[in-house]
Amino acid sequence: MQVIEVTGLSKEYGTLVAVNNVSFNVAKGQIVGLIGPNGAGKTTLLRMLATVLRPTAGSIKILGCDSSTEYLRIRKTIGYLPDFFNLYNSLTLHECLEFFAMAYGVENKLIPGRVDDALKFVELEEKRNDFVRHLSRGMVQRMGVGVLLVRDTDVFLLDEPASGLDPKARIQLRDILKKLSAEGRTIIISSHILTELSDFCSHVAIMSRGNIVLHGSIDEIRQRVSSTRQIAISIVGDANAAVAAIKEFPGAILQTVEGGNITVDIKTDENGLADMNSYLVSKGIRVCGFSEEKSDLEDLFMEISGNEQSYMPEGGSR
Repeated sequence: MQVIEVTGLSKEYGTLVAVNNVSFNVAKGQIVGLIGPNGAGKTTLLRMLATVLRPTAGSIKILGCDSSTEYLRIRKTIGYLPDFFNLYNSLTLHECLEFFAMAYGVENKLIPGRVDDALKFVELEEKRNDFVRHLSRGMVQRMGVGVLLVRDTDVFLLDEPASGLDPKARIQLRDILKKLSAEGRTIIISSHILTELSDFCSHVAIMSRGNIVLHGSIDEIRQRVSSTRQIAISIVGDANAAVAAIKEFPGAILQTVEGGNITVDIKTDENGLADMNSYLVSKGIRVCGFSEEKSDLEDLFMEISGNEQSYMPEGGSR
């Protein structure tokens, strides 16, 4: 099921094109990392998805509702967390969540349960009677997600939620988002710090100069960006024999040899990798490890940035 459908979306400010003819879909339960440098158009795109900014051209459908005519219905089904938001420092955590639940129009009889569930979900139950002003930056970000949860929303639009968090707080936020995805919630999360998203996003959309230059699952993008795979091979016994065998295998390029650990570059598919493994075994090599080394999001982004024109969609601006 496609939860978000974006077609030909653009936003212009005079001669400045902030978002340029963007199209993509997001399915239920996906966590999409919206990646790009500052000024790429990420916040503008999220604000249009949240219906707080009107597009210059194009269309947005969220859960089948058209943002141009049904924006009020969309606002009842999404949760938008901007980069900077207020939680009212003079309130305790449960008071803060109760306030937002009432502001969102949640039925009075449902509010206590929603507040309890939200605090438990973001792992702040023990802080329920603490004042918001006493929270750390990481706790504030988790509370921001909690504010969205009291609405029982299906779609989360999060703008740089991990900005300024320490490593522990990032891990806690990551775990919360993974739990939301497991429940079938759909999430778009933006960041210019690529390593923040590499551990938990199912898909990425890479933005540059207002364009989405690549969109898809991480594995799909890896395959599109580079047809060369790096293979880590661990062997028991004589490394020289393994090296000699690898050099004879068609297309294999030896990269490093450190004791029984060998890395090889090869242009092939999964069948070719299986053939290579079988070939080494047939040569008497005792293979105890054979795996593909995955590039992280930062590697992918740097490779795409260096070849941006190759990935630019037709009609896209540079």
